[in-house]
Amino acid sequence: MNKNNPADRLRIIRKSKGWSLQDVERNSNGKWKAVVIGSYERADRAISLKKAISLMDFYQVPVSELFPDIPPQVSTRSIALDLVKLSAEQSEYSSTIQRFARGICDRRKDWNGQVLTVRVNDLQFLAMLSQQGEPELLAELEKLGLIKA
Repeated sequence: MNKNNPADRLRIIRKSKGWSLQDVERNSNGKWKAVVIGSYERADRAISLKKAISLMDFYQVPVSELFPDIPPQVSTRSIALDLVKLSAEQSEYSSTIQRFARGICDRRKDWNGQVLTVRVNDLQFLAMLSQQGEPELLAELEKLGLIKA
């Protein structure tokens, strides 16, 4: 078994849920037939991108898990978040960032209220909270003028 092969990854993902091929068929109400899933996992049958996306949605696993060698686009730097400008922002988007920043400040016991250094891991988590990738998050923060130089 090659853990980097998408067909093998399908099997690993299914088994990580503790499901047999029959469990997949039963839990999908017959949408995904055991024989078809088995043929995808053995690479006897090609799976289209559309079906792969649908199957990963059913498994509740990101499609990127089929391709573990492709690194996610992540920032390698921390940023300084301008808390003064952030507090003046009035939108649903900024309220998510405000709650996130407050949580980090409380956890770090950092109450200067001017600038917050958002570390790489914090940035990844904030991207997940805002339901976007890190590049999009950084672009949005730049557009709002919330990144302090």
